[in-house]
Amino acid sequence: MKRIETARKPRPSPIVVMCGTFDTFADAAYAEVEAGTLAGEFLPILDILREWDAGGVWVLAHAR
Repeated sequence: MKRIETARKPRPSPIVVMCGTFDTFADAAYAEVEAGTLAGEFLPILDILREWDAGGVWVLAHAR
């Protein structure tokens, strides 16, 4: 039963795997924008990435 429950859990996104949570990734991105090391044009992209992460769109890359 545990295997079935584990298989049904959504896979974590690559961002979550890399950073622990999407919010951690977003906080780092905002800090980089404020520091001037990342262009402010990244913020709309960050919003799209947040939608993809929340909606599981990235999972399509793993579909077979």
